[in-house]
Amino acid sequence: MLKALFARKKSSRPFKDYHSEWFNTLKNTLLPLLRSSISGSVPTLSTHVEMLHQHFQSYYEALDLAASHDVSQLLFPYWRNSLEKPFLWLGDLHPYLFTNLLRSFLEDTDEEEEETEDEFNDDVVRENYKYLFDKPWEVAMAWKNPSSNLTTRVDQIECGLRLMVPALVDRVRNAQAGLVERVAEDWVWYQGRKEAARPVIVEAVEAEIEEMVSAFLDANRMRRSVLAEIISATSVYQGALFLEGLAQFLVGLRDPQLLAQFESCQMRLNKPSRIAL
Repeated sequence: MLKALFARKKSSRPFKDYHSEWFNTLKNTLLPLLRSSISGSVPTLSTHVEMLHQHFQSYYEALDLAASHDVSQLLFPYWRNSLEKPFLWLGDLHPYLFTNLLRSFLEDTDEEEEETEDEFNDDVVRENYKYLFDKPWEVAMAWKNPSSNLTTRVDQIECGLRLMVPALVDRVRNAQAGLVERVAEDWVWYQGRKEAARPVIVEAVEAEIEEMVSAFLDANRMRRSVLAEIISATSVYQGALFLEGLAQFLVGLRDPQLLAQFESCQMRLNKPSRIAL
């Protein structure tokens, strides 16, 4: 009964259906287009970067609508697989994942062998780089010596998340605790008589669910903002590699072979061992 009460305005289309179509477009259309542009360093690269960025933004707009109509789709995402669920936070990816992915590019740059610009100034080397290393010069050098403006902006984004994420977690925890407390009190007061308790419980749920939905919307706003700030702070080549990595991560979470291996490991871990006496 309680789960059903979360559906304030039941949507005619389950969010899992939208997500399936969105994911297929990401995997089969937008990611291949971006990769093709990256490998060829074609003039349409900026267009394909923006297309993929907007694809993510439209997804979070749809997630807003899903939370407003039926937040139980996000609170109880039965349609997510066992690889995806550990990365979910308030309905979707944790915003830390965006900044951690961005940091991975910056840290890879720090760990690479240092090379001077003079070593790459030869026009012949630049012209033949793609044929030698199977990637355009601009892509290969995208994360070489990132600007101080970029690293400063990343620090600012991470600082903002460290302030906002705990506050949002507290809001959700308090809303959930308040809901459980009020429902339990009303159920005891009416001595378990369902029909008598139902109107009061419904009123309690409606009062508390507003805060839950608000928290979900704020989490989405945070995800959209972080993603937009990253794309704004990076160059077109940096943004392309970042979005490629993010998209590939999502595709990997739904890889049948990887999922089967993961679930096989879970089964072995959960299988009770026999202890010889």
